[in-house]
Amino acid sequence: MFEALNRVVFTQDWITIILLIVLVLISLLKINFSERFSKLFTLFYSDKYYTDYIKTKPFLLNTFHFIAFIIIFFNISLWVYYSIQAFLPHIFLPNALFYFQILVVVLIYFILRYTIGLFFANIFELEGSQKYFTFLKISNLTLIMIVSYPFLIMFNYTTIALYKYWLIFGLVLILFLLFFRYFLMFKNERLKFNNYFYIILYLCALEIAPFIVIYKVFVD
Repeated sequence: MFEALNRVVFTQDWITIILLIVLVLISLLKINFSERFSKLFTLFYSDKYYTDYIKTKPFLLNTFHFIAFIIIFFNISLWVYYSIQAFLPHIFLPNALFYFQILVVVLIYFILRYTIGLFFANIFELEGSQKYFTFLKISNLTLIMIVSYPFLIMFNYTTIALYKYWLIFGLVLILFLLFFRYFLMFKNERLKFNNYFYIILYLCALEIAPFIVIYKVFVD
């Protein structure tokens, strides 16, 4: 009378562990760098955070940025993982190994971006500016990844029917925040270029080119 059906269940326990690790890291920033953590959120309406911490010693290689980078690293990888699951299901593998492969690719992206940045900095003798750009990048990404963290939790526990809608909304929110932060940086002259050619060169070389590499690795 009843026909047995095979049910395929994929455990997501490893994602819960990663989400807990990220939560612990965010808590560490909040507890150990309370004032700086709070001021980070003022980037939504002010650039005072940059002014207050631009003279931090060491400027880039400090504990705050180290913890922040790990948060960025894990969260971006989860965003890519969920995006592939939703939009490229033919290459998606629901396991931790696939996620750690994404981690490697994300790491390659940051290495490429930093290497390309150093290359252009040496050519145009802008080593100081490159460090400053990297500081801006880490600050903005840290803010956006912390704000978008609740979406990652929802993706892991939401129903399939709503999953894709929340994902699209989250991705649109991240893109909006990125463009909004770039707009404010250009408006407040945090990023200074002599003409639009250098703006296009900066965005293509440091931001778009590494994404093309990621696309080629996963899709092609």
